[in-house]
Amino acid sequence: MDNTEYTIQVSGNAPKLYPTDTLFGLLWYSENEAIEIPKALPYYGEWGDVISEVLPLREDFPMPTKLNLLWLAITEQKFYEVEATLPVDLMIQKWNYYEMDENTSFSHIVVGMAPYGKVAIWFHGRNKSVIIDCLQGILTEIEMEDFLPFYSGQTLHQYCNQLIEQIPSAKQNLSTNSLPPRDLFDNYMKQFTYRYLPMFRHWDKDEEKWQQYTEEEQETKPELDYIEETLYDGTHDKLHDGGLLNYHEAGKPKKLAVKWHIKKSEYIAYFWFEDEAIRAVFDKFYGIHPDTKTDFVIHIDPEKKKYELALYRYGMNEPKPISEDAYQLIVFKNKFEQYRSPNYNQPRGAWIW
Repeated sequence: MDNTEYTIQVSGNAPKLYPTDTLFGLLWYSENEAIEIPKALPYYGEWGDVISEVLPLREDFPMPTKLNLLWLAITEQKFYEVEATLPVDLMIQKWNYYEMDENTSFSHIVVGMAPYGKVAIWFHGRNKSVIIDCLQGILTEIEMEDFLPFYSGQTLHQYCNQLIEQIPSAKQNLSTNSLPPRDLFDNYMKQFTYRYLPMFRHWDKDEEKWQQYTEEEQETKPELDYIEETLYDGTHDKLHDGGLLNYHEAGKPKKLAVKWHIKKSEYIAYFWFEDEAIRAVFDKFYGIHPDTKTDFVIHIDPEKKKYELALYRYGMNEPKPISEDAYQLIVFKNKFEQYRSPNYNQPRGAWIW
């Protein structure tokens, strides 16, 4: 057994439209010792983010080996529990690999609780997060007087409604859409093999095609600085280490930032992807082969303010464009807005992430 200790904090998590509450959440690192998942009443926020945390009485722990969790899915008004052995060898490998640099290191183990008993576990850091495991809980029953420390006679229905009232967006979503599809979070966590491929080109409007820069234009050709991503699987990557330009397994993009420069002028483009639309794009393109190596092409012509996204795999004649309805876009040049897509409706400052 590996008794190496790691500086680990723990957080619970639930999607912002589907809040949860816990009776207990324990990450066991020995037969009799565990790290408790800090409470939040309720848990809700961005999937994969740190939501609940407390200053730990102890900072360093051996890597947890087991998870015990019993929680209430508030929108469903149902209890779930999971007891699982964790992939500790993988966890140690991942933690140590990214621990080499303070910019890449992790700070938290995040345990996410989604509808229908879905559980996800991530390592989370400021600039990088990764999926560790996905689990399936089972339905269970518990009396409210056992669930609530100060039971006052509330029924399960009353308690859930009370918590939903605290979150207007969840209340509105439940009223309008009821419960989500059963496969929603399975789709969120699904992994695909791709790399980002930024391509700085001239857009030829007459021929409706992208043209390469000539030799004489190389001095004014844009140069990529970095790409950042936030994905629907709850992970993010802001390392700027070029890793996103290599083929890797990842979820579908939720938010994307692409930064480049032309001489002394700096540009940055922010993309937001619509959930159902980008899911349909990926599912149709990959079909039953999510491991197909794919180029996520980002065509950029800052002079003509033309931007296009596309998917490409070996054997295709040309990349398959992604419909502009699937994403929103805003571009800044030297910190001033240069372009926004016609469908752009993000709140002010949404690009700060």
